[in-house]
Amino acid sequence: MPSAEGAQRKDWLRNVFAGNGLYWLLYLILIIVSMVTVSSAISSEYYKAQAHGSINPQLKHALMLLLGVFAAIFFARISAKNLRNLLPRLSLLAMFGLCFAIYALGRSTNGAERWIHFAGLTLQPAEFLRLFIVIWGAHITASDTTENPNKLRAYIGYAIFVGGFALAFASSNLSMLVIYAIFFVLYCWTLRAPKKFLRWLVILGIGGATLFTSYLLLAPESMLIGRSVTWRNRIHRMIEPKQPTDGATAKFDADERHQEEMGRMAVASAGRGPGKSKMRDHLPLAYSDYLYATIIEEYGIFGLLLIPGLYIAWMLLAYREARKQTNIYRSNLIKGFGILYPLQALVNMVVSSGLITTGQPLPLLSYGGSSVLASSIAIGITIAASRVDRPKRQKQATPCDNTPHPEEPEGVSSVDHPLTSDEAITSDELRQEQPSAQSQLSI
Repeated sequence: MPSAEGAQRKDWLRNVFAGNGLYWLLYLILIIVSMVTVSSAISSEYYKAQAHGSINPQLKHALMLLLGVFAAIFFARISAKNLRNLLPRLSLLAMFGLCFAIYALGRSTNGAERWIHFAGLTLQPAEFLRLFIVIWGAHITASDTTENPNKLRAYIGYAIFVGGFALAFASSNLSMLVIYAIFFVLYCWTLRAPKKFLRWLVILGIGGATLFTSYLLLAPESMLIGRSVTWRNRIHRMIEPKQPTDGATAKFDADERHQEEMGRMAVASAGRGPGKSKMRDHLPLAYSDYLYATIIEEYGIFGLLLIPGLYIAWMLLAYREARKQTNIYRSNLIKGFGILYPLQALVNMVVSSGLITTGQPLPLLSYGGSSVLASSIAIGITIAASRVDRPKRQKQATPCDNTPHPEEPEGVSSVDHPLTSDEAITSDELRQEQPSAQSQLSI
């Protein structure tokens, strides 16, 4: 019956948007900003595509954004049971599958990253490792929050898996490995990892960084492997910017200096107007690593403040939603994504300022299918976590009577108690996920 179909459609939409609506609003704004800014920044690639008869990059970006929206909707509807039990297993299987694919089908791109090329599609596995880090960090803390040997062993295994996957996916991309390492330490601290584990993590990190830097600076060039020569040149340029070079090294340095100078000039030429950027034609990654510089050049102070504001809003929204959660697993999921992607955005903005020489795409803004898809999945998982138990939490937050409720002790949040384990899904959570008589579809 038409009325039944209408009710079913209404229930489906209600379930999709039952989570924190501010996340959907933030996601929509990011998608719109991405479509507008990338369409301008990628204009040089558009003319190249026309000359070679390949697909319009602006259309390709729009299709990837659309795919990201579908992915966000799909993951936003995950049930509480699948969010807790199925999601970690699927993420682990996906990592092993990508490891196999990258060695069977992978190729290096720009000499720095491993991509999977299959049937005309390209996939960057390193983008999906971010999801694994957050999901499994939340997973290992869900069943045990006390200091004991089992917890320590769980964190050691977690670190081994993350380190192994990071080396498999991004061994030639030093900036990505550094971002992974910084986020991993920060996230483990947020998860309240055992102090012994954190101490050894910091000691090994500092020791490894010292040894690796010594190797780059002191080893003869014949002993440098892979992109080690590139990394050594960058360190030398940071220490001695005017150091003379020759041959291939001089050409490489000139190319990198050209990118940095063009990025600084774009920032210095702020406020040209939408679509009027001049530096985008001289920046090879104006639509990715240097998108923020292009936005500032075109939109001036408005673009300068808007982009950081969106990621700060993401971080604050995650903090607020995590504090409301009655479940430690979902709380850590929300916090993890709320830290990871704003941190990645910060790196991109620092690149545009010229303080560092290599960067990452702006999450949900820069051109790139893998980045958009992974970020959209993260948004969907966050919304799914915010949806569970939401009506009950709202009811507790707005009681009908006027009796004041006792305040929480200072320094203690709602996620620190009373629920510390997510081994079993409570009956209240399952009741929230039960389908209606006509419409609910469980993933």
